[in-house]
Amino acid sequence: MDELELLKQDWKRQEEVLPKLSYKEIYQMILKKSSSSVKWIFIISILEFVLWASIDILVRVSGNYENFEVYELKGFSTFSTVLSYVILGYFIIRFYLNYKRIQTTDSAKVLMQNILNTRKTVKYYVWTIISFLSLTAVILVSYIAIFTDKYKVDGSQEQVPVYIIIMITIIVLAIFMGIIALFYRIVYGILTRKLKHNYEELEKLEI
Repeated sequence: MDELELLKQDWKRQEEVLPKLSYKEIYQMILKKSSSSVKWIFIISILEFVLWASIDILVRVSGNYENFEVYELKGFSTFSTVLSYVILGYFIIRFYLNYKRIQTTDSAKVLMQNILNTRKTVKYYVWTIISFLSLTAVILVSYIAIFTDKYKVDGSQEQVPVYIIIMITIIVLAIFMGIIALFYRIVYGILTRKLKHNYEELEKLEI
C-alpha cells in the first residue's frame, strides 16, 4: 500500500471522529463573519470622515484657507467641502444599512445578495472619492493657472506656460491618486475579499 492510500485512510478515520456541522451552524458562522466584515467597513468609513473633517478644520484654523479668498475661490472651496461631506455621509449611511441588513438576514440566498450589494457599495464609494478628489484638484489648479498670476515668474523672466503647469499637475495628481487608490485597495480590499470568500461558501451551501 502506497503512502497516498495510507493518508486517505487516515483522513477518513479523522472524519469519523470530527463533529459534523449542520447547515444552520455553517450558515450562522458565515453570517457572523460577514457581519463583522461589514461592521469594519462601516467603522473605517466613519474614521475616514473624521480624518477629512480634521484636515479641513486644521487648514482653516492654520490660516491657509485665506489663500482661497485671495484667488476668489472661497465659494468653490465651501461648495466642494459641503459636497464632500454629503458624499461621505451618504456612503456611511449606505454602509450602516448594509450592516443592519446582514445582521437580520435569515436565509443564505438573501445573505448572498446582501454581500454582493455591500461589495458594490464599496466599489462605488472608492471610485466616487477618487474621482471627486481628482476633479476638484484639476479645477483648482486650472483656475489658478489660467485666471490668476500665481504661476507667473518674478522679475523679467517669461511666464511659465500653462500647459506645463497642467502636465506637471496631472503627473503629481496621478501619483497622489495612485497612493490613495492603493490605500483603499489594501484597507477595503481585505474586507471585500473576505466577503467574496463568504459568498463562495454560501454558494456551496445552496448547491
